[in-house]
This record gives sequence, structure tokens and C-alpha cells, in this order.
Amino acid sequence: MNVLLIKMVQEIEETKVAVVLNARNEEKIISKTLEYLLNQDLKTYRIIVVNDGSTDKTEDVATSFKEIEVINREKRKENFVAKKELAITINTGLEKLDDDIDCNFILLMNADILLPKNYLSILVNRMKSNPNLVIAGGVLEEEFSEVPRGSGRVIRYDFWKKLGLRYPVNYGYEGYLLWKAQSMGYEIKIFSDLVYETQRKTGSKYEPKRYYYYGLGLKALGYSFLYAIARIFLFSKRKPRGAYYMLKGFLSNYGELYEPELREYVRKTQNQNIFSFKQNYFKRFFRTLKYSK
Repeated sequence: MNVLLIKMVQEIEETKVAVVLNARNEEKIISKTLEYLLNQDLKTYRIIVVNDGSTDKTEDVATSFKEIEVINREKRKENFVAKKELAITINTGLEKLDDDIDCNFILLMNADILLPKNYLSILVNRMKSNPNLVIAGGVLEEEFSEVPRGSGRVIRYDFWKKLGLRYPVNYGYEGYLLWKAQSMGYEIKIFSDLVYETQRKTGSKYEPKRYYYYGLGLKALGYSFLYAIARIFLFSKRKPRGAYYMLKGFLSNYGELYEPELREYVRKTQNQNIFSFKQNYFKRFFRTLKYSK
């Protein structure tokens, strides 16, 4: 092994990756998720599980792993999936990293995903070779996405720290970070050769009314009218009632909008892509919709 390769390996091994994993009533699946996470060839140095008001034995399962830090939120009946309040759950874990001077990258996860053993080592290596790449991720099996999903994305710590190391408590908070990074001149990227699994189908148990909140997210982010309507129309082919509620959200009078500069950036970027008729953009757009859950 030559000197350069040895140095690269050492740099990767010295890289500190912290994990924030949110879980609610996941006693049946979280153990396998944590086992996969602990089996990464690039070892994480902190794994923070935010037990989001679970009413089952999620806490007991998580605390059975001595390597895991568990934060318990108050038990409640309401599920915050798709709601802006879920950002508070993730932020509760991020608070633990506020003064962590060793952290280089943060991996965000839900309790259902299973990462391949080389997931972190490959992503971190690619991000370290490109300092302008601040958010990256793989792809979920049998899905297509043009941007890193909320669960499974890796974020450069120093970039997010400048923004306060928190998600905004608003709809579309996961998309906000991606658009904010791009508006600042940074890169985000998804790597299709890194495929991870899920222990349940994404959105399989969503009530149609829950998609109303996704519509609010599109509105808050300033999505282009043409882009949003096309997205909702094509989504209706898969889930008509869900698309109806998403449209209601997008056309609502929701007033908690993100900063005007960002919303203008989102709208202009989407319209430019549409009106310039970039072939690759439309291919990605329709493939994304094809696999939408």
C-alpha cells in the first residue's frame, strides 16, 4: 500500500460522523436498523436516537445497545409524520451536537432504513474530495430521487453549523436545507450506486389528508406554479385523493413562508429548467414522479 493510499485511509478513519435517528413506536424494527448502522466499515462515533414519544418498547430496545445515546420525548398519541413538528424531534437530537468540536459530518436517519456496510465510507470519501459538496445521499431501493432524501442524507457539519444546526420548524423543512445550500452556491448530490433498503414501504400507511402538509411545504418554499401543478397532477395517477389534498395545501392561504430571496430562487430555478426545456431535467422529473409513494 503506497503512502498516499495509507494517508487517505487514515483521513477517512479519523473523520467523525455523528448520527441523529428519530424513532416513534419502532420496537419491532429499530434493532435491525441499529445493527446495520453499527456494522458500518466507517465507524460512527456518536449515535443519538430521539425516541419521539413512543408508547411501545422503542426506548427499551434502543437502550439495550450500550453505544447508543437515547433522548426521550414525552409520550403522546399524535404522530408528527409529514407535519412540521417533526422538525422539533430532529432538532432535539441536533442540540446534542451544538458544541461538538470533533464532528465532521451528520447522518440523519429514520428507524426503518438499512444501510449497506460501505455507505458512510463511500459517501464521506466523495464529500471529502469535493469541499463544495455539503449534502449527499444514496438512493432507496425501487425508488428514484434527484436529491438526497431526508433519511439517509449526510450533511457537512461546518456548513450546517453556519446556519444554526437546526431544521426550520415549518413545512418543507427537509427541502429547505437543500435549496438553501444551492442558493448559497454549494452542491448537493445523490449517488445512484449507493442503494439502501427499507423495512417498510415509504408512505404505505399515509392517510390521504396527510399529503395536505406536503402541499403546504411546496407553498412555503415558493415552488413554481407550473412545476407544482405538474407534480401534483402526475402524483394523482398514483394517489388521487392524496394529490387532491396536496393541491389544497399548495393553493391554501398558508402564511408561514420562507424568506423571499429563497422562494424567488426556487421559483426561478424551476421555471428556467422548464422553459429552457432541458431534456435531462424532464427525464429526472418524470422518473421522480413515477416512483413517488
